[in-house]
Amino acid sequence: MKFTFVLFLFFLMCVPQAEIYKASAQERLSNQFDAVFQNSNNFQEYKVVKRDELEMLKRSSLDSVASLKIKIEDIQKELQIQTQLTMQIKDSLKVKSEELQKLLLAQDSISFLGKPISKSNYSLLMWSLVLILVVLLTVYIFRFSSAKRISNDAVENYTKLESEFDSYKQKALEKEQKLGRQLQDEINKHKDASK
Repeated sequence: MKFTFVLFLFFLMCVPQAEIYKASAQERLSNQFDAVFQNSNNFQEYKVVKRDELEMLKRSSLDSVASLKIKIEDIQKELQIQTQLTMQIKDSLKVKSEELQKLLLAQDSISFLGKPISKSNYSLLMWSLVLILVVLLTVYIFRFSSAKRISNDAVENYTKLESEFDSYKQKALEKEQKLGRQLQDEINKHKDASK
């Protein structure tokens, strides 16, 4: 699009200048032909032209043609330069466009584990990981509180059982001592009775 615009501007600049050169050269040649025609003599239906004027007209025509050829060559060289410049600009624009696309891609993506991921996908992935971690933390907290409650109940039951066992041991010891005394008393009674 830019190339066609630059080319259009170039032709707009070149065409009017070429027409001015062409018009001024044509006017000069036209005036010279008119002067030769007016200065010529008539012979029957022919015009007799002086040789000097004809040679001067020929030189002027050849000079005009040569100068126009030079101007055409200059314009063609300028056109060629402009075309090359346009091609360079077009190539540069293509390179810049590719760089811009790469920069936009780099700006819109994040490298994650060595692979580019768009920012929206990266954000979705990160929030998914956060949600999963929150769910796992919640499950862990519930399991921990449940395990803590069970272990507290087990410690409480152990404490009760230990106190019951201690009281049982105490009662059993007292009972054993009482029975031991009674046995000793009975043994002593038997010894006294057998003597």
